[in-house]
Amino acid sequence: MENGKSSMRTIPILSDILNFLTAPDLPKTSLAISETHLALLTLRYSKREFEPRNLGVLRLPPGLVNASFTELNIVDEPSMIDHLKKTAVQSGMKQVKRMSACLPAGSAYSLVISLESVPGARTELAQVIEWKVERSLGHKFSDLQVNYQRLRDFNGHPRWIISAAHKRVIEQYERIFKELGWQVGLITPRHIGEAQWLMRSGLEEDQVIISLNDRGFDAVIVRGDEPILIREVQCPLSERENEFYRLMVFYKDRLLPEDSRGLLNRILTIGTPAEQRNFCDVLASALEKDTVSLGPQQLGLKIDPAAPFNHFAAAAGLATMAWN
Repeated sequence: MENGKSSMRTIPILSDILNFLTAPDLPKTSLAISETHLALLTLRYSKREFEPRNLGVLRLPPGLVNASFTELNIVDEPSMIDHLKKTAVQSGMKQVKRMSACLPAGSAYSLVISLESVPGARTELAQVIEWKVERSLGHKFSDLQVNYQRLRDFNGHPRWIISAAHKRVIEQYERIFKELGWQVGLITPRHIGEAQWLMRSGLEEDQVIISLNDRGFDAVIVRGDEPILIREVQCPLSERENEFYRLMVFYKDRLLPEDSRGLLNRILTIGTPAEQRNFCDVLASALEKDTVSLGPQQLGLKIDPAAPFNHFAAAAGLATMAWN
């Protein structure tokens, strides 16, 4: 694993609590929220390896968190605050000061867009972004909190990554964090936290991460230290492998560089061991080549083999940004 500087700090945020693009450092403590679990940890970095210094993973009562892009996510705020406190106690943190947070899958969206050319003025670019967001997400731009950042061009076309969340959703999370006295400097979609593991690897060839959930899956294809494709797919569980196969065929047909170098063969699957094997096989079938299934060891994360990596992968990935 390389620890050199990269452009990962340009990945956009959803929260205006702290402008992390100009911040001297990011917290080593991160929280990941899903519909089923909370995960809170602090990372340490030594001898080219990350290791949790504090780690708490807590199962949530069914229905306490309902991931939604437009509706409030937390059904019972006092209960959520209580569970967050319990997670902090389990992690061994006497006090949570500065931290970052990942929202549940489906609560915030990201997309990579490509334009024919760069608009001549900032106001023109803003208008194009606003139109793209409203067309893609089906919501008024004024109702959303949106951040966007320029990526490297692809085959001569300029690209941007856009992240968006509904203001009422962000405001509820911020209200809860304020009640706890936790200073949250960065709030991101869950898949952005998870994708950090691939973006910081320093590899030139493409890689893919797929994060499975009860509604389908999120997939991020990374080229170097930037995402080139983000898909949030809702489908029956029985169709997840078929949908992923179609997505990888689309990648092979449409997203390879003109010289076709760097075809991905590494996949990180946030799921059970059986799901990890299955999706690695699907990738091999779609791309017609040998593939490698990644785990914590290959990512440079030192943990007990029995540790629930699937539940804290996003929090840990986000915390690695403290060393960018």
